[in-house]
Amino acid sequence: MIRAILFDLDGTLIDSTELILVSFNYVMKEYLQKEVPEEEIRNLFGIPLRKQMALFGTEGRADELVERYREHNLQNHEKYLKPIKGAKETLAALKEKGYLLGIVTSKKEDAARLGMQICQIESFFDVFVFSDDVTIHKPEPEPILHALRQLKVSPKEAVYVGDSTYDIISGKKARVETVGVGYTPVSREALKATNPDHWIEEITEILEIY
Repeated sequence: MIRAILFDLDGTLIDSTELILVSFNYVMKEYLQKEVPEEEIRNLFGIPLRKQMALFGTEGRADELVERYREHNLQNHEKYLKPIKGAKETLAALKEKGYLLGIVTSKKEDAARLGMQICQIESFFDVFVFSDDVTIHKPEPEPILHALRQLKVSPKEAVYVGDSTYDIISGKKARVETVGVGYTPVSREALKATNPDHWIEEITEILEIY
């Protein structure tokens, strides 16, 4: 029996696509004098930020680029961030059904909490796992397993909902049920190729499964 439903944050519950694209392009242009196509940036969604920056800058500049990105990103949260349609109502309904809810994200705690507060969803969750909380990140299973240990829930009693290939791969490695979201900002084909256990086109459809 499913007892806990864990969610990725950006792209799953919060629409941060424009914010990410704007912040990424700001760093590329200002500090590396590079133009990166939007599709190429979208393909990086779900990958830890430092790893993204190391792909475009030298390894030695990755930490600097991350800091510049985060500064710009935090300053522009309220301007560009918005909740996924139906997310707040869906979370409320899942809580009403008695599920434990959690966030497992590759974002740092300050940015993730700010986004949840802007979208008014933070209060629904029983556990949070941010990038600061683990040393091994998605697509490895550790972030999800860390959340389950805190909830005292076994993998067979849990679900992970996400919008990126890293999310679904992480969930499968953790041996939880997985749900892919069709409104993903990344390639739908790539996400479907990871074979999530369930597929939804809108976040509200999860209520038809659980």
